[in-house]
Amino acid sequence: MTGGKKDRDSEETGRPSRPARTGPGVQIVPYEPRYRDDTLAFLAKWNPEHPELGDGALFEWQQGRRWLALFQGRITGHIAQIPHTLKAGGGTVELGWAATLVLDTSNPLIQTFAGTALLDEVTRKSALTFGAVGIVPEIAATHRKRGYVVYDDAVAMYARFFRPAPALKYYNKPAVLSFPVRLVNVLFPTRRRAGDQNEIQRIDRFDPVWDATWDRLLAERNDVYTERTAAFLNHKITQPHKEYVCCIHTGEKGRSPAGYIIFRRAAHRTRDLRLLKVVDLVGTDSARTALLAQAVIAARRAGVDGIVGLNAVGDRRIFSRCGLWLRRPFPVVLTGGYGGRMQVTFFDSDLDNLW
Repeated sequence: MTGGKKDRDSEETGRPSRPARTGPGVQIVPYEPRYRDDTLAFLAKWNPEHPELGDGALFEWQQGRRWLALFQGRITGHIAQIPHTLKAGGGTVELGWAATLVLDTSNPLIQTFAGTALLDEVTRKSALTFGAVGIVPEIAATHRKRGYVVYDDAVAMYARFFRPAPALKYYNKPAVLSFPVRLVNVLFPTRRRAGDQNEIQRIDRFDPVWDATWDRLLAERNDVYTERTAAFLNHKITQPHKEYVCCIHTGEKGRSPAGYIIFRRAAHRTRDLRLLKVVDLVGTDSARTALLAQAVIAARRAGVDGIVGLNAVGDRRIFSRCGLWLRRPFPVVLTGGYGGRMQVTFFDSDLDNLW
């Protein structure tokens, strides 16, 4: 588990950065505020499925570093790297999630050079250990060629759709599948109760005194997981334009909470799809089951099309108990040597930044 050599840009040396030159006139430069408006316009234009990437408030809120690919002074690519502490085997790794790789696809040659050079910044030149999640198959092949491991069977997205038609359309699946999904909803109704309601308490902020509890609960059930602290969680729930519901399972009286859940309602801006997203879930098996059942009840009451969550493959039983029967793998890219159970949720990388 090793990172690349340190970047030598203006942030670390105190000197003006020297743009790297690659390909037919493509330059890679660290992002600077003078590029802000052009960068936002670029992100909105070249990723039309996610126009929120061009939102200035979200752009400024996101913590991390960014690089731009320029061709003849015009932005042709963007990538970000989000720092996060990864824990595995009793040690820690300063991870850098690769995020928001967006390319101008109008010129395939320039696109190829820009994409390769931007990936070099986060895989070979960064001081942070490279990581990525939720990548498309073409990018997965690229990372394999660079010597990284694509963990296809470590993390899964779990789902239940109350109105399957919009979801099937979104995932380009035939409408005929709507009938079996509806049949499952009839045969396996969602839980009406979520255990003792007095055990679930809504909160506005996370207390730093709970940090050790979250780490213990994650370590007991996972071999690889990303750190959860009050600082991290309280920053995440301030994301612009999003309203989060945070609940803890209080556990036994006088003791630390037995778990927490964070969820929100999400509506796709360009497609007719409304979901309740379980963006983070940590706790004992019984606490997570009760908290997740509560989220399913909230989804039903909200009238959304479905509910989705992202967790370890080994959590399938917990999600199934609460009616989230549908499951599909969600690839994670890391260096080699990671084995066993891996925990990644929508709160990792930039997965929850999108609608």
